[in-house]
Amino acid sequence: MIMNYIKKSLCLLFVAMFFLANIFASDMELQQGNFILRLFEDSGTFSLFYLTENGKQAYFFSPYDDFSSTFFSVKVDEKIYKLNRDSSVEFSTYESETGAGIKYSVGKEIEVFADFSFVPEFDGVDSGCVKVELIVNNVSSESHTVVLKGVFDTILGENSGLHFSTSRFPQITTEQDLEMMVVDKWVRSFNDNYSLQFLLNGTDITVPQNVCVANKDLISSGVWQYVPKTGRSFNSVFSYNNSAVGVLWNPMIVTPNSKSSVCFYISFAKGSSAPTDSKFLGEAVPQSPLNEKDEVVYQDEYGTTYTLGTLSDEQLDPKYIEALLNRIRVLEADPTKVDRMEVLQLNAELDAILEKIRRM
Repeated sequence: MIMNYIKKSLCLLFVAMFFLANIFASDMELQQGNFILRLFEDSGTFSLFYLTENGKQAYFFSPYDDFSSTFFSVKVDEKIYKLNRDSSVEFSTYESETGAGIKYSVGKEIEVFADFSFVPEFDGVDSGCVKVELIVNNVSSESHTVVLKGVFDTILGENSGLHFSTSRFPQITTEQDLEMMVVDKWVRSFNDNYSLQFLLNGTDITVPQNVCVANKDLISSGVWQYVPKTGRSFNSVFSYNNSAVGVLWNPMIVTPNSKSSVCFYISFAKGSSAPTDSKFLGEAVPQSPLNEKDEVVYQDEYGTTYTLGTLSDEQLDPKYIEALLNRIRVLEADPTKVDRMEVLQLNAELDAILEKIRRM
C-alpha cells in the first residue's frame, strides 16, 4: 500500500513538474506585419512563418520536432556542439533592445548568442527581413579557436521542384557546393506563394568560408564540413527530396574575456515578389586582400604581413581555382595534420582571386 502511494505521488510530482516546465518555458515571438519569428525555449531553435488571412501558419522551415532540424552548431577547438537539445549545452531565450535571442552556454568556456532583429525598412505584408548575429563570448582564461555553422532545413523549394537559386544559378535541383559567395551572393528557397533568401555577401555581412545545398540528413550529420557531390539528388536512405542549406563560417581565435561575431540576413517575401538582396544595406567598404599593385596581401594571426606577388592570368582560370579549393579541402580534412600557415596563405590567395574577379 505504501509503495503504491509513493509511486502515485512520484507520478503526480512528475506530471506537475512537466506542467510547470511548460508554463514557464518562455518561447518568444518577433513580428513584422504578417511575418513571425518564433524562438523555442525548449529546443533552442527558431522558426519563421507567414500568418495568412484565415489565421493559418505558412512555414518556411521544416516544423518537425519544434524546428530542431534548423539549428546552429559550434566547434570549440576540436569539440563539436549542436545547439539544439545537446545535453551538454544550456540555453535560454532573452529579450534585447532590438529584438530577441537565444543564449547557449557551452561548457565553462564559451557562450554563444543567436541574436535576431527585424529590419524596419520593410512593410511585413509583402516583404520582410531579419538580421541574425551570432556572438561568441569567451568566458574562460584561455584562448579558443571557435567555428560556427548553420543548418537550415528549408521546405518551400521542395514543393516546387526547383529547390534553390543564387545570383549565379537560377535553378538548383541537385547538391551543389557554393564556394564563391562574392558571385552567388545569396541562396533562395521558393515556391509560387512564398520565398526565403539567405543574404551571405554584402555590407555588414560576414562572408562564410563555405556554403552548400544538400540533403538535410547529410548536412546535419556528424561530419563537420559536408562536401556535396554536384549533381546528386537531395535524397538519402532516411529521407526523400529533403534539401537544406549549410553555412560554415571561418575559424576565429577568441582570446580570454573577449567577443567575436558573424552576421547575416534572412529576407522573405509573399507571392511573386522577390526577397530583397543586400543592396538595401548600402555599398560595402572594400576590405580587399589586394594592394594597389594587385598583389595578394594578408596578415597571419600574429599580425605579420605577407605578399604573394602579382596575380597571374593562370590564377584567374576556373581550373586553377578548383585546384586551389581542393587543396584547401585536403589540408582541412585532417585537423591533426593541418598546416595552419599554408591554409591561411591559400585562403588569402582565394580571397584575392575572387576580389580580382569582382573588379573585372
